[in-house]
Amino acid sequence: MGRKKGKRRQDHWGKKAKTEGYGARSVYKLEEIHRRFRVLPRRGGIVDLGCCPGSWSQFVRQRCGKGVQLVGVDNQPVENYPGVFLHASVFEVTPEALKESLGGGAKLVLSDMAPFTTGVRFTDHVRQLELADQALALAVGCLQIGGDFVVKVFDGEDAQAFVAKAKQHFSKVRRVKPEATRNESVEFFLVCQAFKSPPPTTGKETETV
Repeated sequence: MGRKKGKRRQDHWGKKAKTEGYGARSVYKLEEIHRRFRVLPRRGGIVDLGCCPGSWSQFVRQRCGKGVQLVGVDNQPVENYPGVFLHASVFEVTPEALKESLGGGAKLVLSDMAPFTTGVRFTDHVRQLELADQALALAVGCLQIGGDFVVKVFDGEDAQAFVAKAKQHFSKVRRVKPEATRNESVEFFLVCQAFKSPPPTTGKETETV
């Protein structure tokens, strides 16, 4: 999705990404998350929300091979996408469209989405949480029971409420700040594992009068 305007000086991770043929340094965040939590399945469906410039999807395809069905979503085009690419806003795509593209439910939903930042911390926090919240809604709508969800979050006063919301849907929720995250960044990742089935209804909600 959005990216901060202007160029930053490349650090170790940026140079490493360029050398290894990745479009963004963020690939090493996913690499660490997978190393620690084994989120990438060997088979099944994977959704990459806000996938531009494509580094996370590239890493998924290289690590998982042809055993996974990969669907990427972004409002910016991604050339030579290593799976099915949906050129759309995450606020326009539906869980049904994702499942149709995958041929079934997802085992993993990824979201490294961030808005174009303004420099106003609270504004950026609120706008990024809107993206994270939409990612959670799509994950809840398309994940298989037992599936995983990895989402970027900008820290701030509403972050804890988002974490609590995620815990309603997953058995394990961990807050992680990968080594490749910039020192000055307010971002962290929420690693949500073992998607739970919704609670059964009691049947009392439709009582007649």
